[in-house]
Amino acid sequence: MSLIPPWLRPPRVRERLASYHLRSDVLDAAAVMVSDQRSDICVVRLEAALTDSETVLRMMDGRHVRVMGLLVLTSERILFRSRRRTGPNFSVPLEVVRAIEYKRRGTGTVRVITPYGSLTVDQILGRQGEMLADDARATMWGEPLPERDPLR
Repeated sequence: MSLIPPWLRPPRVRERLASYHLRSDVLDAAAVMVSDQRSDICVVRLEAALTDSETVLRMMDGRHVRVMGLLVLTSERILFRSRRRTGPNFSVPLEVVRAIEYKRRGTGTVRVITPYGSLTVDQILGRQGEMLADDARATMWGEPLPERDPLR
């Protein structure tokens, strides 16, 4: 039970996104993401970029080529969707990913290495980048995903 009255408590992610009727995997990933309501529109737009066969495993806010957006790990690929409609976006199938590196200095940085080059997403809060890298490796190798808190 909370000491804060319900009318003073800010709405939770599931409550904010309930009116959009999103897929359950998108809603589950958004609920554990460290973010605020500025990311809600990106989460809603993400559903149009997904296929029916893929499942969203993890998502987070980050910056790619100096543009903020949403970095998403699905069961089939890693994708970045800019907050801007015309910003830099990418989609990389997990089969072509050679390595995923994670580095943390203040905020986290994830580097996705493919045969065609590397893609870097930085300004990731907490341990979300590390968790995405670990989850992507587990997905590529067919291992179970670990359960962790993105802030610890």
